[in-house]
Amino acid sequence: MQDLDFALFRLINAGMSVPAWSLGFAEFSSNLLPALLTLAIGVCALFSRRWRYALFTVLMSVLAVWLIVNMIRAVAPIPRPAFYGLGIQWVPQGVRPGFPSLHAAGTFAAAFALWCLPSRWPMLAALLVAAVVAWSRVYLGLHFPSDIVAAAMLGALVSIVVERGVSRPLSLAVSSGAFVTRQRARMRMLRMRRASLNTD
Repeated sequence: MQDLDFALFRLINAGMSVPAWSLGFAEFSSNLLPALLTLAIGVCALFSRRWRYALFTVLMSVLAVWLIVNMIRAVAPIPRPAFYGLGIQWVPQGVRPGFPSLHAAGTFAAAFALWCLPSRWPMLAALLVAAVVAWSRVYLGLHFPSDIVAAAMLGALVSIVVERGVSRPLSLAVSSGAFVTRQRARMRMLRMRRASLNTD
C-alpha cells in the first residue's frame, strides 16, 4: 500500500520542469481557495436562511475537523513526503506530521456540509474546489495521496455528524422557541382584547 502511495505521489508531485504558472496556481489553490469558498458561503448566507444554516454547519464542521486532525497528528505523527526524501517540497513545511491533510479535510468538510441545501449544485461546485485544493497539496509535495483520501473521508463524516447532531437540533430548538414566543404573544393579545371588551 505504501508503495502505491509513493508511486502516486511521484506521479502527481511537480517536477523541476513544470511551468511556473502551474506552481503559482497550486499555491493559490492551496492557500486561498479554502478561504474564498468559506467567504462565498458567507455572502450567500446574507440573503438566505437556508444558507445561514449551511454556513453554521460549515463553520462547526471545519472547527471539528481542525480538532480531530490535530489529535490524530499528536497520537500518530505520520510524516510528510519530505521525511522520506521524496519529490520536491515547493512550499516549506518541514518534517512535521501530514496525515491527514488539514487543508483538504477542512475544504471537503465545508463542501460536504452544503448537502443540506435543497439544490445539489452548490455542493458539487464546492467539491470541485475541494478536489483542486487536494490536488495542490500533493502537487506542491506537501502530502501523500493517502493523506488526501483520509482527509476527504474525514471531512464527509464530520460534516454529516455535525449537521445531524448539532445544526439540526439547534435549528429545531430555535424554531420551536420562536413558535412558543409567537403563541405567547398571541395569547397576551387575546387577553388584552378580552380585558378591553369587559371594561367597555
